[in-house]
Amino acid sequence: MQKKEIIINVYGANWCSDCKRTKKYLGEQQIHYNWFDIEKESPEGKKSYDFVLTANEKVSGKPKRKIPVVVIIEGSTTELIIEPSNLELAERLGIASKVTKDFFHAIIVGAGPAGLTAAIYLARDGYDVLVIEQSTIGGQSFITNKLDNFPGFPEGITGAKFAENIKRQAKRFGVEILVPDKVVNISPCHLQGSFADCTFKVVKTKSGKEFTCLVALVATGSQYRQLVVPGSENLLGISLHYCATCDGFFYKGKNIFVIGGGNSAFEESLFLKNKFVNHVTILIRGNRPKASSVLQEKVNDTKGIDTWLNCEIKELIGENKLEKVILIHKDTGEEKEYHPDGIFVFIGLLPNTKFLEDIELDSRNFVITDNELQSSAPGIYAAGDCRKGSVKQAVTSAGEGATAALMMRHYLEKS
Repeated sequence: MQKKEIIINVYGANWCSDCKRTKKYLGEQQIHYNWFDIEKESPEGKKSYDFVLTANEKVSGKPKRKIPVVVIIEGSTTELIIEPSNLELAERLGIASKVTKDFFHAIIVGAGPAGLTAAIYLARDGYDVLVIEQSTIGGQSFITNKLDNFPGFPEGITGAKFAENIKRQAKRFGVEILVPDKVVNISPCHLQGSFADCTFKVVKTKSGKEFTCLVALVATGSQYRQLVVPGSENLLGISLHYCATCDGFFYKGKNIFVIGGGNSAFEESLFLKNKFVNHVTILIRGNRPKASSVLQEKVNDTKGIDTWLNCEIKELIGENKLEKVILIHKDTGEEKEYHPDGIFVFIGLLPNTKFLEDIELDSRNFVITDNELQSSAPGIYAAGDCRKGSVKQAVTSAGEGATAALMMRHYLEKS
């Protein structure tokens, strides 16, 4: 029987990091797709924009604003996928990742700056290294518009270019990269054994693959912590967002709230104000921001950004649209009602460590390590944003990756 032709249409915007990731992944897999720019100033662009809104509502039942929208047409069947991960695309399109062997000296879970730096160090020393990544090579650095504070790039570098550079460097030293696939478990080699007793570790993935190694590194990074208040769940993806580059376009000329007082909140506020929105109000729970003095100065010098201290969202009201926000001003105890068009949240990070068993985590599920970055399980190390005590910066994640690799090398020499 002749195989049905598959047509893939991708709707999004050129500045959207998830759209870039999707197009990059399809391109790397040599899969043809048609690109529809929702920002294009033409009847076609307006039609594409309207289609995105319609597709979101059709899939979720609510008027969400998420891109990219991927349309897969196979024969008489049309499937809509909203904001798919690379793993979801691979599963839907039947794309099999290939690895040359089942045993590696070291397996690294996560392909961000920490994981890839460790891989480079170990592979350069002659060890067989496998990196497994469930989403995007480069981690959160890939979706960063520009890295301005990473040494060696005096003019800065885009997150996408930075990610591509470290990937190429790792490949040059023979690192194998399995992407996309998700690690679901790391266990001792014997069913009733322990990490202290067993020489080998077994790494299992969602696709059913199993790999054996002598030493492993958890470098899975983190994800944005969500705002949990009455009404937040109903408005997620409609008026409540966690990615400025992904969803900022939908608020052109509008007024928004940004929640958070750290570097991410201040960086994204500047991005949103300079590129899309009319006015940004930054809401901070404490009595002072935690962002760097440089970012605070930039925000203070930018017309159209206000910073409110000692305030906290009590409730979001609205079903298919944000109607109002109930805000508590903690210094006075007063509750007030506001009407922003949307809310962007940057209130910290949570580690991607749910798959770990028999490894000690702290109360927020960050991996606890010793001074050598080894976890409570012998031969399993952690580095980067998923590790307790990390400072959540690309350059320090790379440094931790290098340190972990040196400690792992010492472990391998004794194995």
